[in-house]
Amino acid sequence: MKLGLRLLQERANADSFWWPYISNLPETFTVPIFFPGEDIKNLQYAPLLYQVNKRCRFLLEFEQEIRRTLEDVKASDHPFSGQDVNASALGWTMSAVSTRAFRLHGNKKLRGGSSDDVPMMLPLIDMCNHSFKPNVKIIQEQNGAESNTLVKVVAETEVKENDPLLLNYGCLSNDFFLLDYGFVIESNPYDTIELKYDEQLMDAASMAAGVSSPTFSSPAPWQNQLLSQLNLAGEMPNLKVTIGGPEPVEGRLLAAIRILLCGEMVEVEKHDLDTLKSLSAIAPLGIANEIAVFRTVIALCVIALSHFPTKIMEDEAIIKQGVSATAELSIKYRIQKKSVIIDVMKDLTRRVKLLSSKETPTAA
Repeated sequence: MKLGLRLLQERANADSFWWPYISNLPETFTVPIFFPGEDIKNLQYAPLLYQVNKRCRFLLEFEQEIRRTLEDVKASDHPFSGQDVNASALGWTMSAVSTRAFRLHGNKKLRGGSSDDVPMMLPLIDMCNHSFKPNVKIIQEQNGAESNTLVKVVAETEVKENDPLLLNYGCLSNDFFLLDYGFVIESNPYDTIELKYDEQLMDAASMAAGVSSPTFSSPAPWQNQLLSQLNLAGEMPNLKVTIGGPEPVEGRLLAAIRILLCGEMVEVEKHDLDTLKSLSAIAPLGIANEIAVFRTVIALCVIALSHFPTKIMEDEAIIKQGVSATAELSIKYRIQKKSVIIDVMKDLTRRVKLLSSKETPTAA
């Protein structure tokens, strides 16, 4: 927001050195804070709705704070040349910065010799689009004793004439891409679904998966101790867990289900928590336990999917009928979220089949 206020200050000054750059910035952005109310609602995903509402509330509160700060300022001292800095202008500048700024090293040295990270707007460089397979990268250098920062884009592959220059904005979920950049990546390998680790929900999921008497609501003291180490129990637990992304199931969630579906402390104590958190550790507590664990996560996925009011086929049909640009973005976003859940279900179903073939002895 500090950079955003500086941008508004420069925009209010037609003699600004940066005016040619600023005057070519988009007038509107496709980030959710500018969506009509119905399109925000149509995102259908509570964690993102919370973030959008939080940003909108911040802009309204910050508008009031700026009004109070500037009400007694003389016209000659007005930092924005007398222009009204309302929630709309603040939303524009916040979006201009979030869609275009890069985090680079500042000049101020921190303890240990490292520099602080500073958001910077880089004319021309900010025209590079995103790709997880970039053909260019940003290099930052200090120019000798003058300590001027040099920032340049360097090709990583052979770039042909008229090829777009592509940077990797980061290994981010679609939540960040939509909130900060205003687009959605199809089949994003880093996209996740956020769930709350809720004991009743876990019991319901494991019962739906065929576990006769799950103990998520009433863990044994030794199980509770391990849950505390996973930060899923205790005084200030972090109950936000995820599915999807590079690891189909977040390690803390995987370890918790493995532990709670295994009633034998001796078996669990044979392994450290890192092993129990790893999906690449195949059935550390036995094949029957692992099958029950995966079926529980699949049931969790079914419950998460049921929270979306529409199905993917319905969403695709709505897009085909023709909708506004913001409505299409909302629908594409929720399609990708549902796809993450379905992909995890497919992955775990495949793993269950493989484990079941190992568990069942072959007929002679």
